[in-house]
Amino acid sequence: MATKHVPITGQVLAWAIEDAGSSRSLLARRLEVAATDIDSWIREQTKPSTSQFRAMAKELGRPPSFFFLSQPPTTKPAKADFRTYADSDREPGQETIQGIRLAQKVQRTTVWVSARTDAASIYIPPLSIHNNSEKAGQRLREWLNWTVDEQTSDESTDARATRALRFALQEKGIIVMNLTLDEGVTRGFSLHHQLAPVIAVNTRDHHRARLFSYAHELVHLTLGSDAVCGTHGNRGVEAFCNKVAAALLLPAREFRDYVRLTFGNTPITTTAQVVTIRNHFRVSIRAAAIRAENLGLAEVGLFDTVNRETEKKGKGGRYTPGNERTKPRIRIDQYGHAFVNTLFGAEEAGVLRRQQVQQLLQVSESELASVKALALAGAET
Repeated sequence: MATKHVPITGQVLAWAIEDAGSSRSLLARRLEVAATDIDSWIREQTKPSTSQFRAMAKELGRPPSFFFLSQPPTTKPAKADFRTYADSDREPGQETIQGIRLAQKVQRTTVWVSARTDAASIYIPPLSIHNNSEKAGQRLREWLNWTVDEQTSDESTDARATRALRFALQEKGIIVMNLTLDEGVTRGFSLHHQLAPVIAVNTRDHHRARLFSYAHELVHLTLGSDAVCGTHGNRGVEAFCNKVAAALLLPAREFRDYVRLTFGNTPITTTAQVVTIRNHFRVSIRAAAIRAENLGLAEVGLFDTVNRETEKKGKGGRYTPGNERTKPRIRIDQYGHAFVNTLFGAEEAGVLRRQQVQQLLQVSESELASVKALALAGAET
């Protein structure tokens, strides 16, 4: 039987390669073809086989129909929006690129709805990297009405503290998404916009790491910049964001009192000591180390030591009746209740049709009622 070939649009393929953070040579290796074959497809001198086409669409994270467009999208490829990656030369991976793409769609939708419902701009206290990190952290803590008791009370758990901060951010108009991003590479990212600021964190991270990522990405928003943040960045802007986030979650007085009560006046030198602090304040081990070092309570270089540690969430979890991972609950966890409520509000205002809400959330007609109920209850996990 003769091999069937697929007539794709070459410019669309070139756009998709860049958008996926890939390259012609990398795609060629993944598809087990020559780099000259990819060049030939882009120039439309030859066509991929059916099997090559399917593998290409899967590798680039696009539906097959995308490659039949007559021309590339007019929007800039996602990876071009993030020239810095944790203040380094590293670039976002495939899952991160897909997460950015989804977040951009959510942001565009929110901006579109806001423009048609006379929604007010979202106020986020503006900061500069030249600001004092202690004062900046206090300012953000007061703006969020956040207290350290949310983290340290007897009733608190890692999950509850993280959920509470996510809720507080959404109450201020920030879209907060939980997405599956590249493991061991991406902590989170942020997209600034006066009508629809977005924070996204990696669901592969432990709740303690997510708590710190929420705070860290908030600081990026205060700087008015987009950023993809990796697991080991601690230079320049990343260092400032780390310091302010640590000051927000770990107020100096409470932190010093706990450290001195627990360890006396001897400088903190071991990872085990940092773990004790981490467990009390329910923050990441990185946050605890940053704070101890910045407040002069630890030896210089402690952060570099513990930053090599990884905090991954455990596999599985305790079953809670009524908390099953249904599609409606997954969507609420993914998008956050604030964005979902925006969609239903737009439907009630006649700005969106019910079918459009259904398509945006990728749920069935029968699942919409459950999604709405969970969103109104603020039922993220």
